[in-house]
Amino acid sequence: MEDKKNVRTSRNWIVTALLACLLSSVAQAVTFVPYPGKREVTVARIEAPDLVFVTFNTDATGFFRTIGIKLPGLVVARDTPQADACEREAAKRALGFTQKFLDSAKKIYVQDMRMENTADEIAVSPILTDKGSLSAALIKEGLARPDSVDPDTSWCK
Repeated sequence: MEDKKNVRTSRNWIVTALLACLLSSVAQAVTFVPYPGKREVTVARIEAPDLVFVTFNTDATGFFRTIGIKLPGLVVARDTPQADACEREAAKRALGFTQKFLDSAKKIYVQDMRMENTADEIAVSPILTDKGSLSAALIKEGLARPDSVDPDTSWCK
């Protein structure tokens, strides 16, 4: 009887391990890094504090591309009808802060842009400057927070 239980337990572990491998390979297939490494970019426009459109040289052929960069792991205040007054004010300040932060940077970079496929118009990547990370600066100013913070947390201090 105990041998049958051990066999069942072993089968369960094997099935679990196979499912985990399959799911991790599917997850890796969903996003990839078509432009690896650190690339210097120029800002084309700022749509939101966590969505900046940049232009960069894709390779040595001199082909330039403009793409939206979404900051990873970050939640910024939004100016929406559902937002309270504190969040709306923080959203306006965050947009202005992002503009000033990037305007005053001497060099702007993105690193390891992640996307589903090369036709995407939005990629996920940190935005780095000679002054530091845009995400870290927004968090330090209280205009953004990590996405691990409870979404019901008030923007009012």
